[in-house]
Amino acid sequence: MTLNPPGQYADDRNLRARQRLWQFQSPFFDIVGWVLDLAGLSPGLRVLDVGCGNGEYLQRLRDRPVRAVGSDLSIGMLRATSHPALINADVTALPVRDGAVDVVLAVHMLYHVPDRKSAIGELRRVLAAGGICVALTNGRAHTRSLRDLVERAVREATPGWRMGAATQEFTAENAPAQLGAAFRSVTCVRPARNAPVIIRDAAVAADYIASMADHYQDEIARPWDGVVEDVRQQVQAVIDDEGAFVTSGDLAAFICQ
Repeated sequence: MTLNPPGQYADDRNLRARQRLWQFQSPFFDIVGWVLDLAGLSPGLRVLDVGCGNGEYLQRLRDRPVRAVGSDLSIGMLRATSHPALINADVTALPVRDGAVDVVLAVHMLYHVPDRKSAIGELRRVLAAGGICVALTNGRAHTRSLRDLVERAVREATPGWRMGAATQEFTAENAPAQLGAAFRSVTCVRPARNAPVIIRDAAVAADYIASMADHYQDEIARPWDGVVEDVRQQVQAVIDDEGAFVTSGDLAAFICQ
């Protein structure tokens, strides 16, 4: 897959399509609140949200008595963020002094970085003594039922094709070793319950898959729009037969010190 195609994060439309899917978890899982609780925030702490995207975590940090700064490589993402303290920067070269922050958030972003060793080193460098880095990623089972439909649609013209999960270079399974190269302590935390995503509108699933077009189009023989339409029809068929299409995440957080 193409790791960071130019148009993928020119604005936050693709990200919003993916965020929308998780609104249909049942019962709803407040991932943002969960992550911020894992961070152990207390008044006055300095928080850096690296790869802040469209500011979902920064918005919630406003409700906490901390000093938060967001950083992202994409100007388009930062334009979608209303937070007052933002930095346009590459995670491999953060313009932040050594030990300047108490908490670093790296939420679903390290798998986007080609040079993860340098990126993880930077996350450690900017962290104060006794500070915490919370890094999130997904495991190999993430949205498996939905990815099965994509693979079925693609294989009509590209036999044997497999949909490489966006997280494949930094997964729940291989993240500990990578993080452990910079941090002395790496602890994996999973949600107490893996709440399923209950989809009753096929457009939700179709939009989610459509948002990944420029990651995969170069690998396959048929237009991605056709793949999306096949997925929409397959999801709709399941909804018609069973009342809903169900998929699920495979989430892991790593507390690093």
